[in-house]
Amino acid sequence: MTERGLALARRALGPAATLTEVAGDASTRRFYRAASGPSTAILMVHGEALAPDAPLFSNHRILEAIGAPVPRLIDRDEAEGLVLVEDFGDLTLQRHLQAAGAGGAPPFYRQACDLIALFQSRAPAAMLPGDFAARNALDRERFLFELDHFHRHFIRGLRGLAPTGSEEALMGRFYADLADACDRLPRVYCHRDFQSRNLMVVGDRLGLVDIQDARMGPYTYDAASLLRDSSLDLEPALVREMLDHLARSIAAPLGIGPEEFRCDFDLMALERNIKDLGTFGYMATERGRRDYLAYIPRTLELIRRTVAGDRRWHHVHPWLERFVLDWTG
Repeated sequence: MTERGLALARRALGPAATLTEVAGDASTRRFYRAASGPSTAILMVHGEALAPDAPLFSNHRILEAIGAPVPRLIDRDEAEGLVLVEDFGDLTLQRHLQAAGAGGAPPFYRQACDLIALFQSRAPAAMLPGDFAARNALDRERFLFELDHFHRHFIRGLRGLAPTGSEEALMGRFYADLADACDRLPRVYCHRDFQSRNLMVVGDRLGLVDIQDARMGPYTYDAASLLRDSSLDLEPALVREMLDHLARSIAAPLGIGPEEFRCDFDLMALERNIKDLGTFGYMATERGRRDYLAYIPRTLELIRRTVAGDRRWHHVHPWLERFVLDWTG
């Protein structure tokens, strides 16, 4: 890879270009910064060949067409799974707010909410029938897969708990009810992982990365990812302001009122946060990434507040408390 990747970088930046590995995400991809003097780019290494219509490429085309701030595609070697893209730097929204404090959040979160509205209003017209996003959805089947992943990697894997047969049956009914309820929400184009670690701060603007999994899904999915972020504490006043903004920009065009929108948001946030626990459990137990455990207490508190505020889920609170919420680390 290094030889072919370096050749790709030098083809774009000149013969003096070098590669330095940079931190990646939870996937198996690897990332390198290509540099030649002041010029830089990011080399994405997928570890397998990419088809010309791979999700990364089709979603990039869609998002670029609607004016979303995605990095420019500079060059690619599909057979080697190599893609060279514009360098948005290393400053994620998460890191920016951890350093700058809550006062710097509103302008960037307004931009982020406007991007959600942009996805939903304009992306469908830019999609082609054969695009990955047009053929794949965050639907009941996907939610059940995510909830099973949580069950296997958080409850059984990380916590080492073994529910009884009757407890398994109760959990299974809860997972099915939650997946069904989320699947009934209006379906739109979603980024799928629209949270502070995938939003880059570039000056006073946001840049959007990790776009390859974008697909159709519930209209509150990206909002839940952004505003019930398992990796960042957000001021309640900021969340309320952004939800009011989204009620006007994404719910009202669908004929959905503010109260129904808040219920739909909480529903999707519950599924999303439970999914996050499954990811954290998997990363810690299967990938050796114990740093993900730091996100668990915040995520549990988000789940606790959501369940307490929604009578639909009061009947499952006892087993949630026992198998999920009493985490002590």
